[in-house]
Amino acid sequence: MHNGNLADSPGTLILLSGLPGSGKTTFAHALREQLSVEHIESDAIRRGFAPVPTYSPAESGAVFARVDELARGAIASGRHALIDATNLTNRDRKRFVTLANDLGARIVAIRVTAPDSVIRERLRNPREGFSQAGVEVFERMRDRLQPFSLPCLVVDTRYPLRPAIDFACRMANDRGL
Repeated sequence: MHNGNLADSPGTLILLSGLPGSGKTTFAHALREQLSVEHIESDAIRRGFAPVPTYSPAESGAVFARVDELARGAIASGRHALIDATNLTNRDRKRFVTLANDLGARIVAIRVTAPDSVIRERLRNPREGFSQAGVEVFERMRDRLQPFSLPCLVVDTRYPLRPAIDFACRMANDRGL
């Protein structure tokens, strides 16, 4: 296992971005097996606040305030924070980029993707975990996707995750690429 809390290294903000069904949480779980991270999953937080989410602005505001609080705490204490949320637009990601900059943390941006047909097939099947997104949510969100304004690793989850996991670990620990 890679050491995710190097004594002379601040925590890193690992920011996932991707549409529902793209494989963000699967990637996060695989990364967590190789790197010590605080996995902050917006869907899990939302379900804790609202067993039947409404996705209202107030609910989303509370969810992302908690995501921010957990990430800030992890990074400030020298741990890596892995934010698992759609983060589709630069506006969605801005609060986390600001957080990392405020704390002097490195940002590892990762776009998780798969072809639309693969995502639709995944979303037609029963979901494991906290996400309740189905095909209709994917269809509503897919046109919101914006490119990152900072360098990012793009991971197509149709393929083995190990090479991307290894690369993300090296990026998080700043041990050269």
